[in-house]
Amino acid sequence: MNELRGVFPLDRCIGGLCPFMLVWGLMLVCFPASQVSVPADPVPADPVPADTLKRLPLYSLAAGTIVAIVLIIFAVSRIPIPNIGLGALGLLPLAAALVDSVRLKGKFAAAGSKRTGGAGQGGRDKAGRSSDAAELTEWLDQRAESLAVRERDLNARALSLQQWLQFPDAIDFKHPDDLRPRPQQDVPAISADDPMARHDRQLLELVEIKTHELFDSIKHDAYRKDSGDRKVFDNERIRSDIVALVSDVVAIYRPGETSPLLKTNVDAVSRAVGRASLRLLVAVESLPGGLASYDFQSIYNVVMRAVKTFGIYKSAKPYIDVASHVLFAGRIVSSTNPLTLVAWWAASKATTYGASKLGEHVLDQQAVGLIRQLVEIIAIEVASIYSPMVRYRDVHWIYGVELVHLAGELGISDSARVAAMKQLAALNLRDEYGRVSLIRHLADGTTSRPANYQPAQSLSASDRRIVAERLEAFLLSHVLIDKRNRPQKSLIDAWQSAAADRLEIQFRAGNVDASTEEQSERAVVALMAFALQHFGDEPDAAIGRIQSTKTWNAIDSSTRAKLTRELEADPPFLYHPPDVDPDGDVCERFLGDLIELAGSGRKPPPLLETGPGVENNGVELAIWPGENALRVSAYFLRADAEAAVKRYRQSDAVHLLGKPNPPSLSPEIAGALHYLAGKSGTSGSIRCVFSDARIETTQQPVALARIGPTLICFRLQAEADPSTVKLFVVSRASVAEARIEKVAGYVRSDCRVTFPDATTLLVPGSTLAGYDAYFADLRDTA
Repeated sequence: MNELRGVFPLDRCIGGLCPFMLVWGLMLVCFPASQVSVPADPVPADPVPADTLKRLPLYSLAAGTIVAIVLIIFAVSRIPIPNIGLGALGLLPLAAALVDSVRLKGKFAAAGSKRTGGAGQGGRDKAGRSSDAAELTEWLDQRAESLAVRERDLNARALSLQQWLQFPDAIDFKHPDDLRPRPQQDVPAISADDPMARHDRQLLELVEIKTHELFDSIKHDAYRKDSGDRKVFDNERIRSDIVALVSDVVAIYRPGETSPLLKTNVDAVSRAVGRASLRLLVAVESLPGGLASYDFQSIYNVVMRAVKTFGIYKSAKPYIDVASHVLFAGRIVSSTNPLTLVAWWAASKATTYGASKLGEHVLDQQAVGLIRQLVEIIAIEVASIYSPMVRYRDVHWIYGVELVHLAGELGISDSARVAAMKQLAALNLRDEYGRVSLIRHLADGTTSRPANYQPAQSLSASDRRIVAERLEAFLLSHVLIDKRNRPQKSLIDAWQSAAADRLEIQFRAGNVDASTEEQSERAVVALMAFALQHFGDEPDAAIGRIQSTKTWNAIDSSTRAKLTRELEADPPFLYHPPDVDPDGDVCERFLGDLIELAGSGRKPPPLLETGPGVENNGVELAIWPGENALRVSAYFLRADAEAAVKRYRQSDAVHLLGKPNPPSLSPEIAGALHYLAGKSGTSGSIRCVFSDARIETTQQPVALARIGPTLICFRLQAEADPSTVKLFVVSRASVAEARIEKVAGYVRSDCRVTFPDATTLLVPGSTLAGYDAYFADLRDTA
């Protein structure tokens, strides 16, 4: 032991280690083993070693290692350690311990805040778990609400998709006879279930036959039978006729099929029944008098009375055809309410087929049209089960698709878009969901992809011509007329070229391969059609109207006699511009005659009304549809459309007021005068009109007209559609009942007119003409 003392000064070593041991003990007290050692509970090993090293007292270990190495070296070499060295060795572990204490204190405090509090902190652990549960509940509620929102959105999309599935987004088909070469990828497959227009024509012929049969059955009251002292419906007869109609339709699209119903499915049949129900509801609601709410017995009585009124099918056929596409041109040109159009067409065309004019029996005229609609609805919806595209090979649908495409391509104004929406609402579509589709595309400004419907393969040339003319009419009346929002010419040309290719109809006339005599005959037929459609003439009256034209007198007498017989036997009720050479003499004569013809006659009020109304509550009037047809004709024949319309308005004012140099009349004032003159019940001429009058008390602008012996004060109110105005009759009285006074002035003398109801107007005089001369027609009591 003493030898060891001599070799290794043990007392010095112990004295030097005392400070180190003291610091180490303090560190163990400040940092218990539970904090610096492995936890008592078994936990998975930390996958990140660097994190474990950060939790160790690295500086203290390093200092202890250094002190141990130094002491061993000095002990082995027997070199005495001075007191200063021993002090330094003692301070080194102390300093390292202090550094580790500061470093580890922050780390363990952060770790403790993340844990639940450790042993001995049960309350804090429960509070932490409660907080976590609340946060978890809130998060789950948020996720549940998000899922609910997504579910509602998906349900809405599913409903919308279900509606859109009622009709195809685009149709691809190809006529079997069309052998023009096309790229292989553009040739659509021809489905055996879609036999195209050939079967569609057979279907329309079947509808005509069945309509005739139904007319005769209703006429003879075949659908009711005697039951005691009253009549009841013969359900067996009704069922057998419906089954016969369905079987005949199926025979067209499935010839030789013995069990056609077994070859369908619930989805197709259910959709067809739903569409048929909707179309039937629309058809019945179009009848005046609220017949949609009547029972079946009452509706049947109304229809049977209408059938017996006309007596034979031939007399009722023009009204029955209202439900078909025959009246398509007139409906779109006039932009009128379909109900009103039916009324004027019925009133003006009845005597053509041997019946008397029944303008006051509008209900009867539309009731017989319901017969055609009923047969057509059943036939079309049955056919759609076996050939779904039958609903879209239709002139109304093609026009709607092309109109929506025009709006999207040219970026039309809001007012033009409203006019387009009105025309879409007036179309006689075979699928009401299709109308929703077109209106959606129109509102969004997106294209309806008309090329996919192949109109040149599904429509006849006459139908395609109607579509082209109506597109031109819309372009001229609602797009080009707005000079501030007029599209660029390049856009119009590109749209027109593409539309002409799709329809295979030239929009504007070019060189015509026909003789001068043949072109003259075409021009005469066109003038005849104009008089029939836009004046409501009977064939005899129309022939008399055109006999004074240059076009009529340019052909020889034998040809005129032949044309007279043909026009009387088969009157052309729908007008479209004739195919004549735009640079030839025939075209020049025709346009001159058309302008004179348009301006020479009184326009029937039903042609001007766009909807029902009473004068006191306002009557919606449209610019005469013949003016629009004149504009389209001039454009088609490469003439100046606006110049032609201007000439017509001058001619119309001359004939309307009976003066060689009348004051210029706006088309709104002219339309109102034609309407008021037709509604006056007298044959008196329009003596004068003052469009700058004002009501003296309110300074409201009004117009004053004298029609025969009657003075009428009226005002016009502009509508959203620029082609429509609303007419309000403010006051009406005879010239003898009104008080007319002179209001003398320095420069001019005005006129004060007081009606019996105390309405007082102040009419400005003229600075160039005296009072007596300017107001002569107003004051004359003769």
